[in-house]
Amino acid sequence: MPTVRSKTKKIVMVGAGGAGKSTIASRLVTGTFVNRTMTIGLDIESWALVDEEGQVSARAAIFDLGGQEHFRFFQERFVSGASIVLIVFDITRFKTIIDIDEWVPIIEGLPRQKWLLVGNKTDEGQVIPTEEIESKAKELGIPFVLVSAKTGENFDKLADMVQHLLRSA
Repeated sequence: MPTVRSKTKKIVMVGAGGAGKSTIASRLVTGTFVNRTMTIGLDIESWALVDEEGQVSARAAIFDLGGQEHFRFFQERFVSGASIVLIVFDITRFKTIIDIDEWVPIIEGLPRQKWLLVGNKTDEGQVIPTEEIESKAKELGIPFVLVSAKTGENFDKLADMVQHLLRSA
C-alpha cells in the first residue's frame, strides 16, 4: 500500500526568554528532557507525530523563537503560515505572564483558536496563582496547560492538545 505524504504543519513557540520553549520543543520531539541553552533568534525542530498504531500520522516543524526582545525585529516573518502557536511562560516568574502581551501583536494574524497557552516548570513550584493563569487564558480566549519539560508532567495532555489543534488546522 502506498504511503500517503501529509503536508508538514508549522508550530510557532513564543514567550519570554528562559521560559523553557526550547526544552518543551525538545521533549515533544524526543520524549525526554534535553537541557538547552538560550535560543539565539530562532531554532527549528522536526517532529513526527505517531498515531496509536505507531505510524507517522503527521509531521510538524517547530519554530522556537528566542524570547529576548532584541530578536523581535526579524521574528514576525516566521509566524506567517503557522498552523498553531504555543505561548509559553514560566510559572515561577510572574513577569513572563505579563510579557505575553508583547507577543500578541506578533501573533495576532493567526486565529485565536490556533493559540495555546503553556505554563512551564511545574517541577519548580508555582509562583503565579492558578487564578492569574486562568484570567490570562480567559482574556486571550484560549485554553491553557501547565507542564514540566524537565519531568514530563502533563506532556501527554500537551501533545494531545497540540495534535488536536493540528488536525483542525
